[in-house]
Amino acid sequence: MVHGWEDQHWTPARIKTLIGRMFHVTYTVEGTWALLKRQGWSWQQPARRALESDEAAVEL
Repeated sequence: MVHGWEDQHWTPARIKTLIGRMFHVTYTVEGTWALLKRQGWSWQQPARRALESDEAAVEL
């Protein structure tokens, strides 16, 4: 939410926009994805929401 997206889904396009805002450089979406993969990031989406979670711990 800090960066202006309320749904908190970090897509390569959003990361590209954030890189541009913070570092004043331009990447393509494909180039952004290549940078993320090079740093060890992968596509991740939870299969389901946890039944039990400690919301205070999540906030930390």
